[in-house]
Parts: sequence; structure tokens; C-alpha cells
Amino acid sequence: MEAAEKVLNSVKFPNLLYKPIRSVYYTLKGNIAMMKQDFAGAEVNMKKGLDLGMPMKEAEGASLLQMGMLSMQKNDIRQAESYIRQAIRKGLPDKENQAAAFLQLCSIMMTKREFRAAKDFFRKAKALKPTTPQIVDQIKQIEKYISRIPG
Repeated sequence: MEAAEKVLNSVKFPNLLYKPIRSVYYTLKGNIAMMKQDFAGAEVNMKKGLDLGMPMKEAEGASLLQMGMLSMQKNDIRQAESYIRQAIRKGLPDKENQAAAFLQLCSIMMTKREFRAAKDFFRKAKALKPTTPQIVDQIKQIEKYISRIPG
């Protein structure tokens, strides 16, 4: 990560980059800021990358999903839901990301006390059969609670 950050920091004039490359540049800067827990810097860079337009639709979906996660960190539930729904519409690169998006929507729906929708998103996430340990653990955690929820 340090080497990648060093390369990114060596770019003195990012506005001179071609638009698709500039978009990826800001997205990578945002990802590195996320790794460092710098959520404000991550949000600024991710928005710049999204505003420029992504060269690949899957990358756009992944960036929107990250923006949704950032909004969840800031407890902006409405904005988080909007970003995550956009990410699903744009398309996500793999089933792990799709499962993460559905789990986030499930937790948002549980917060909003829309239990039927929460169960529906949980079923969709579980049907994807994700293998990432964090997502599998999240599914197990939610499964304990969701069986007792009415709806």
C-alpha cells in the first residue's frame, strides 16, 4: 500500500490526466484514505472519481457501494441507502460485493423497521453463498436476530 500511495503522490498535476485515468486516480486515493480511516478524505476523493465517470460500470458500482459504506459510518442512513441501491443497479463486480450490498440494505431496513424488506434482502445475500469470512460472519450474526423478527 505504501508503494501505491507513493506512486499516487508522485502525480503533481492530476487534472492533466485523461478523464478515465483521472477518475481511477481519485478512486484509488479514496481507497487509500479508507484504509487509513480518513473517512472525510475518502469521501472527497471518491466523489471526485464518481463525478468524472468510471471507465467500467462494475468499478462505478463498487465505488457507489463504498460511498454507501462511508455514509453508514457517518450515520446518514438515507444517503447510504441511495448509494447502495445505485450500486446494485449499476452492477457490482462479484457475488461477494453483491452480498455485502444486500446485507447493508438488510441492516438499513431493520433500522427503519421495515422487516419484510429486511428479510428479503437477507435471503438475497444468503442465496449468493459468499465465502469471505467477514460476510459469512455477518450473515451468521443477522440470522440469529432475523428469525425472531415479525413480517
